[in-house]
Amino acid sequence: MNIVNLEKEAIDFIKENCNFDESVVMFSGGKDSLVAMDLAKKAGLNHAVYINSELEYTISRSYVEKMKKFYFIEDLKPENNFFEFCTLLSPPSKRLKWCCKVLKLVTSMKYSIKNKKYYHITGIRGDESQRRSKYDKITSDPMLFANPRFKFYEVNPVFDWSEKDIWRYIRYNNLKFNPLYRYISRVGCWCCPFCTKNERDLARELEPAGYKKFQKILNVYSASNVNEEYRRKYIKNGWRSYAFKYLKIPVIKMYNDSKCYTLKGDNTYLNKVKNLLFILASNYSINDYELNFTLEMKLQNQQIRLLLEKCLNCIGCGVCTVLCPVNALYLDDSKTIKVNKDLCVGCLACCKQIDSKLKMGCIARNYKKERLSIVF
Repeated sequence: MNIVNLEKEAIDFIKENCNFDESVVMFSGGKDSLVAMDLAKKAGLNHAVYINSELEYTISRSYVEKMKKFYFIEDLKPENNFFEFCTLLSPPSKRLKWCCKVLKLVTSMKYSIKNKKYYHITGIRGDESQRRSKYDKITSDPMLFANPRFKFYEVNPVFDWSEKDIWRYIRYNNLKFNPLYRYISRVGCWCCPFCTKNERDLARELEPAGYKKFQKILNVYSASNVNEEYRRKYIKNGWRSYAFKYLKIPVIKMYNDSKCYTLKGDNTYLNKVKNLLFILASNYSINDYELNFTLEMKLQNQQIRLLLEKCLNCIGCGVCTVLCPVNALYLDDSKTIKVNKDLCVGCLACCKQIDSKLKMGCIARNYKKERLSIVF
């Protein structure tokens, strides 16, 4: 299909499937999202957001600033710091890819809920990877598969386009593309575990301060978490595909007789689970390493356990807070998960979904090497 017809088809697709008052383009600084942003503008929507995690190349961030002359682009700053979470969890790898969730997912979701932007126009293409080939041109899931109030639509107008089509469109419309494409074929975070050797070499040259900081984190992590015989390989390149064996540490024993529950353990841990206990019961008692409550709704023991384990393992990322449809989950000043009793309506969106990939949005339960657990 010639580029004029491709363009018309994509513009019509955006018009037919987006409510512009509730739509925004997710601009990454890459060529695909550039085309999606330009198509959206031609369709009548000139509004994009760029999540600036400061892990993108300096050249990319400068490029995005220059593109603001042509498009309305908002900068979104993640609340979480990448390097801090490398120490709280581990450096990310292909098998431990927490970074997008902690930095980008929670940032975009909080923005979208606050600003009522439920249609996300992206530059996702089906031929980019086997995983993305399984997407649809429009995908819709309740946020994190659990929030019953909000439904987000990912609209992918260039899903069927090839990389050649993307470059044809850019040349045909004389669009200014990211100058990094003169050196590498993929634009993203310079420390991404999916980077090629050429991209890592470029990162070492163009982002020396950040690269040195990340290498120091790899060294420190490997010294205490990686077998001695593997450390050298890990630091050099092995971190990209590294995964560890999770260690569950039982700290609380849970018993129940019908709806009457007893938790036994050190008071340090019992006081932590109190932070979310209101979701399960309005009253409880704690005495001599024992916490008692009466369950006020119908839940499985597994659901109760996973909810309370959020308190035990919380690292303050905030991902699970976006599960709550009434904004009752929050992080206090010490970055500890808590529930606002005045807002909670007992919908149980935060603890019903036990089979989702994110286990109710808890990053720590999915990516932390040592997990404090409740047994029953």
